[in-house]
Amino acid sequence: MGSGGGKMSKKEESVPVSEQVAAEMREAEEVPLETLSIHVPDLPGDIGLSGEMSEDIAAAIAKKYKSWVYFNSPENPNFRKAAIEAAGCKIEFHPFTGPPSAEQAEAMIEAIERLPRPLMLQCSTSLRVGVALMLWLSKKRGYTPASTELLGNDLSLKSFTGCQRCSTNREWLLNELPKHDALPMISKPVGKVATDLVFQQLFDPETSTYTYVLGCAKTKDAILIDPVLEQKDRDLGVLDAAGLKLKYVVNTHCHADHITSGGIIRKERPDVKTVISKASTAKGDILIEEGDKIEFGEYSVSARATPGHTDGCLSYLLEGSPSMIFTGDALLIRGCGRTDFQQGNSETLYESVHGKILSLPGETLIYPGHDYKGRNVSTVAEELKFNPRLTATKEGFVKIMSELNLPYPKQIDRAVPANLVCGVQD
Repeated sequence: MGSGGGKMSKKEESVPVSEQVAAEMREAEEVPLETLSIHVPDLPGDIGLSGEMSEDIAAAIAKKYKSWVYFNSPENPNFRKAAIEAAGCKIEFHPFTGPPSAEQAEAMIEAIERLPRPLMLQCSTSLRVGVALMLWLSKKRGYTPASTELLGNDLSLKSFTGCQRCSTNREWLLNELPKHDALPMISKPVGKVATDLVFQQLFDPETSTYTYVLGCAKTKDAILIDPVLEQKDRDLGVLDAAGLKLKYVVNTHCHADHITSGGIIRKERPDVKTVISKASTAKGDILIEEGDKIEFGEYSVSARATPGHTDGCLSYLLEGSPSMIFTGDALLIRGCGRTDFQQGNSETLYESVHGKILSLPGETLIYPGHDYKGRNVSTVAEELKFNPRLTATKEGFVKIMSELNLPYPKQIDRAVPANLVCGVQD
């Protein structure tokens, strides 16, 4: 590029290059200058994205970064390798133009995870780097395509905000990710516990409810969070297939949109105990409060009182690296539970969510009780930055909630009485 980062000079055009490099150079030439600016997305905040740049700009920027990944060929004459190395940056090359191979994708993910921060990601036009960033984030956090698109747009990544040039790579990424109704079971250590956590997120299409299986790989003890009556056989089948022994059925609150399967499961499997908050006034084998822990093998979740949607809402925190919190209806992805029935109170909900959930470390994974758009997980940092309700002041939040005018839940007259007796109906 010339000193302004625009079209290539005659000298640069005359350099013999490979077919791949020629394609990269043509791509850079065709894109307006304004698309080649440096972009540091709000999240994670320590990764920059850029297109081609002049020698002077590269030298200045490199002083602020520890690592640099270039997604074009090392032969590309527009890459300012000498200036970047002179600033002490560690450089790696992971070239791709069209959709990367599985090996290339894994290498990119590994590099972005491993390299010291701050980290710069660079390609010809700063378009492919947005796909690379979201590939890493999506695989790291287990996003569905809908969660990936949501964050890509919220971060104003050009590869997700309508750029037709990026459609091939963007669609490749979205097709690589599992859908919200077919999320796989995973097994990995969380935090300081050496034993793997067995985890699966399950979806009920009728009520858009998420149910969670959490198990200890060593002892095989497991818990089930927010199960739906109609999905009882599916849930027990998942547990049995994984060789897990269900210890507790745990509810985040007394639901108004579905009936819990806890009572029926307890009848079929007498060793299973049902758990719900004491403040819910619902029946259960174990009634818990703020700070109580539910143990399953070498793992446990701790209860955090998050009232406001109902008086008895609890969120369950599994501490680790990162931690995981199961928020029920208190906090949803870019939303929250309604506050216009079942002892709902907007001021209380605002204080609960900010005090007990959004005060956690930014990397904490948020697993909601529902989602209606195919999204599955968020983080504390995302919701603090992008949740349109909870980024408002308390007064603004109360006003938003008062103007929702939501329809009456279809199953409330059936679900609430049933859930007050743990889902067991005569």
